[in-house]
Amino acid sequence: MNILSYLLGFSLVLLSAVQTADLFIRSDRALQKIEIEFVEYTKLLLKTPKNKQKGSLTLAAALITALLSLTLLFFVTKMKIEYKEALYRKDSYLCFHYLNVKTQKYIDEMANFNVALTAAYLALHIAVATAEATEAFRVLILTRNIRHFVYINSLIQNSNCKKLEGQNFLKNTPFKIQPNFALITKSDETSIVRQKEWSNIYFKRPSGIRLKKAFCLKSYFSIYSAYLPQTKVNLTEIPIVDLSSSNCFSGALSSLSF
Repeated sequence: MNILSYLLGFSLVLLSAVQTADLFIRSDRALQKIEIEFVEYTKLLLKTPKNKQKGSLTLAAALITALLSLTLLFFVTKMKIEYKEALYRKDSYLCFHYLNVKTQKYIDEMANFNVALTAAYLALHIAVATAEATEAFRVLILTRNIRHFVYINSLIQNSNCKKLEGQNFLKNTPFKIQPNFALITKSDETSIVRQKEWSNIYFKRPSGIRLKKAFCLKSYFSIYSAYLPQTKVNLTEIPIVDLSSSNCFSGALSSLSF
């Protein structure tokens, strides 16, 4: 009985396999027929120049290609402009930050020189002037002058700004200078504060960017005295609505502490 059951089950499985294989074969033949008909139909479209369907397909493909090309061109152009705008902002802030840091450090060091020069000058006139004291006073003056010209040069030539981008800082030096950029000093050789409050403007002319992204930067300096400067600096970003930097002299978008 068990043998008959096994034989019957095996027969059913074999029959199912044969029917399934036959179904796959017939389906494959049907798909091959459909594929051949599709290939022949498409070939006919290509061989018939006057066929309207060919023209429609060609026009549709051309339109899709053109739209994709224009979309790609738009995004590539937009990315290039945004990249230039990012560089414009980065370069502007790097240069402006450099100029302000150099100026603040220069003010503090010049104040220290003023204190040292005053003490040395008093020592020369109160006590008996020795050769060593006179030489020390002379070295102080020389060192101070070198430090001053290092600052002047750093405004013109540095790795953070293009040539003459720091010219506004050069016009508004913290201490009084002569036309040849040498310091104007008092009788005791101490430097003189030009004014206790002033502002410096940094403007990088926009090139290849959207005008609404252009801006200038302004720093507001204040000094308490030539000996105890207690320097304060406030920074402001001002939008440029046209190509003129005159907009920098009024209005402010945002202020930054420095």
